[in-house]
Amino acid sequence: MIHDRESGTSPRVLPANPKHALPVAWSANVGDYATALALSSDGTLAAVGNAAGELWVFDASSGELRFRLNAHRGPIMAAAWSPKQRVVTTGGQDGVARSYDAQGGLIAELPGGAPWVEHVAWAPDGARLATGAGRVARLWTREGGALVESEPHESTLSGLAWNRQGTELATACYGGVRRFDVATGVAKHLPWPGSLISLSWSPNDAVIACGTQERSVHFWRLAKARQSEMSGFSAKPRALSWDGEGKLLATSGDAAVSVWSFEGKGPEGKPPIELVGHAALCTALAFHPKLARLASGAEDTGVLVWDPRRKTTPVAFGFLEETVTGLTWAQGGRLLIGADAAGRVTAWRADGLLLAT
Repeated sequence: MIHDRESGTSPRVLPANPKHALPVAWSANVGDYATALALSSDGTLAAVGNAAGELWVFDASSGELRFRLNAHRGPIMAAAWSPKQRVVTTGGQDGVARSYDAQGGLIAELPGGAPWVEHVAWAPDGARLATGAGRVARLWTREGGALVESEPHESTLSGLAWNRQGTELATACYGGVRRFDVATGVAKHLPWPGSLISLSWSPNDAVIACGTQERSVHFWRLAKARQSEMSGFSAKPRALSWDGEGKLLATSGDAAVSVWSFEGKGPEGKPPIELVGHAALCTALAFHPKLARLASGAEDTGVLVWDPRRKTTPVAFGFLEETVTGLTWAQGGRLLIGADAAGRVTAWRADGLLLAT
């Protein structure tokens, strides 16, 4: 590995072959800490929210700025696109969520029920939208009509996720996960005696995984009502990412990225695949939408791409300017877009990499 200190005091780690540098397609700066990064369902628009409350929307291919507006008073805390329409919803520290069309026109303003809206999640059919603010989750129509509000949870919500049919909404907080049947409002409780800090539902609906305050990843196998835990992390595992089949789960919690296989009887009793390359804590993870390629970002400013089924060293790399705060694949996986704490947004071309590996 090569350690590069050229642009700062923290070491940045590169794969040994400099030929593996990802070509930059475009780069921009949103003027403040990039707090949220989301890609439209058709892969053409990238939305970036910043700490000043601004929403920036770029053409994902060219980097052309489509619009920029002041979406919130205070930082944007979450952003999500409708899976069926070119509508982006943001949650802010001013206690509301707002939905905008692809030209920046305001469609709906959704009061969160608390001083900040930390989570927004569209149902897979685009017919409903969930928001999480403080201890309350609320459900809305696509037009912004109020549908239902949850009872207060035990603590502030730390995650929202839909199942793939859009029939259930999962929430995480202190004390466990709740699975709400959106038709009946009935909730199933998956208890855990501690604080959950992140939540991810596998794309095959088989597993709900959560990072914990106790530096572990707890998961529930839903069909068998079985739960287990992966521990031993040096930091809280806030970033979680599933591959498209729901067979591999990548977790942060250290400079090394851990990838757990849920094939067969795993991951219980089996060590994870350890991806060693970053020089500081991993902060962002994103599996490719179609292939078992994983992108990771870290406090060392590095962005690394992995092929975890075949090798445990990076197959490509890029750099941002500060701590990586978000990663997403665009254009069907032909572009990789990253954002950082300095407000830098960069898109790298990845099609050559995907063909070569």
